[in-house]
Amino acid sequence: MEDDVRIVMLRKSEVGKSAKEESKMKILMERVEQMNRERDELIRKHKEEKKRMKMMIEEKRQNNDKERKRREEEFNKREEQYKREMKEKDDHMREMRNREECERQKQEERQKEDEKWRTKEKQISDEQIQTLKSETENDQRN
Repeated sequence: MEDDVRIVMLRKSEVGKSAKEESKMKILMERVEQMNRERDELIRKHKEEKKRMKMMIEEKRQNNDKERKRREEEFNKREEQYKREMKEKDDHMREMRNREECERQKQEERQKEDEKWRTKEKQISDEQIQTLKSETENDQRN
């Protein structure tokens, strides 16, 4: 009977060990499952963070593209304005030179006309003087 008691005690001990091992195993499995859930949560958060970072990078790239385009357009506007102003300035200078040239030519023409008139008046005056001298000489002779 003692053997039977030992067998029963051994079996109870095995059952106890088995229950303890099962309990330990259950705790370990729960820990593994918890760690798997935590790992899955970390992976999910990592993917979300990665996606958010990609979106931020894309948004930043788009903003940079917009800013670059805005600066290019602004530069082109200033360049066009500069070209227009330079053309207007050149046109104005050309117009001024043309006016000055025209005025100079008119002045030269007036001077030539004045000189012609002076020459003609002098000639007429000289002729009149000569005629008067001749008449005076003729009068004195007579």
